[in-house]
Amino acid sequence: MTRKELLIAAILTLITVCAWVIFDIAHARSKVEIPQKIQEIIEPISPDFNTQSLED
Repeated sequence: MTRKELLIAAILTLITVCAWVIFDIAHARSKVEIPQKIQEIIEPISPDFNTQSLED
């Protein structure tokens, strides 16, 4: 491989990596809306543990 071919390969690799990073950031920032009905279903459970029910 000549020096010119290596430079072209390095530039193409750099462009590919930059595009990959940009598209990955854009994908991560895209907002996904969850319907209200599903939000009600997936509400977190209370972390408080009722030890009195175990003692009964």
